Amino acid sequence: MELLRKQTIRAIDPESGYEDPDEGNRSEEAAIKISNKINPRAKPTRDYLNDTISQIVLKALYELDQCRPDNPVEFFAYYLLKHTPK
Repeated sequence: MELLRKQTIRAIDPESGYEDPDEGNRSEEAAIKISNKINPRAKPTRDYLNDTISQIVLKALYELDQCRPDNPVEFFAYYLLKHTPK
């Protein structure tokens, strides 16, 4: 029983080489952040959407609410086409 109490549960890969699980987790998070900067497709979905389309979509929805056009889908599509920076 005493032997089980002294062992700690490792959250990272046991073959990673880190004695301290917190240090291993910090290192893995840092590596993921660097990878995300290099390859945008490696980002989590929420981060990708926030970085690429959320601002323009929110602006389009705001304008849609302000104008209240007869054909909101057409207005929304036209706004996105006209104001998309890329």
